Amino acid sequence: MVDLETLAALDGLLWLRTGDAAAEKLSLSQPSISRRAKQAQTIFEVSSKKCDGEWDLLSDAPLLNAERRVHQLARWKGLAPLRLEAAYWWQPLITQPSPPGWMVGLCDIVGVPRNLELLRLGIVDAWIGAKPDVPENDDPEFCTLPLSAMPVHCVVAPNHPLLQHKQLSFNDLEGFPSLALPRGAYPQVEAALKAVGLWSSPVRMQRYDINRWEGRNEAELTIAYATAMTLDLLGGSLVKLPLTLPLESGDVLVCKREFAERPQVELLTERLREHVQELRQRWPEITPCG
Repeated sequence: MVDLETLAALDGLLWLRTGDAAAEKLSLSQPSISRRAKQAQTIFEVSSKKCDGEWDLLSDAPLLNAERRVHQLARWKGLAPLRLEAAYWWQPLITQPSPPGWMVGLCDIVGVPRNLELLRLGIVDAWIGAKPDVPENDDPEFCTLPLSAMPVHCVVAPNHPLLQHKQLSFNDLEGFPSLALPRGAYPQVEAALKAVGLWSSPVRMQRYDINRWEGRNEAELTIAYATAMTLDLLGGSLVKLPLTLPLESGDVLVCKREFAERPQVELLTERLREHVQELRQRWPEITPCG
């Protein structure tokens, strides 16, 4: 076995991307993160590589994964903070302050696959994801606890030519680029938007960056997508088009099914649903769930 901090240093790099971010979250120095991460790799006979800014292990690690299991159980017993990742629009809601007993990640991981991988490996203990790209209710591995439901809007810059139309159809949008994330990042959203001619202008992005996503609309004719929660973060810089997308979003707390009935999950779910109730006072289109 290795101590909690040594394995946390390695997994912190895989989760949080940089030594500085891991050091801040784990209350260790950056040199200590680097040293302990290397120690863990030596102990478990694994190596890592940084590709497109993300750290990944280069081989299967059954012994490491078994040790992660032990450390995850230790976190659930209160020996270290539990780890919570989330969609970027939740970051201001769950870090000021963080939920008691939980350490919040950077809330900037783009796509479903990476988040589910972190959950599956036990690097992260819970994740706030967005419908429809979350596990099904009967998923044997993950439990999904619904928090909210809300519509998704097409949004553009305030001076966009489409805003001059009195009536709009999706055919009117075909002449303009529409933002798209890497293939497979959000497969159900991707399929729904492609079906109406959107999702045409790919953005290579593994970590959320407002300047590369919604920020492109402020200076371009690109069409983007937003919910009431994401529009608020943009401070009014984008405007909704009068079209109804064939897509409903909303937030879901996801964790391994075996931990779903832990008191920490119940308390976290209650707190998140309280946030949703508060948001509904500002945006009636948000529907609380649960």
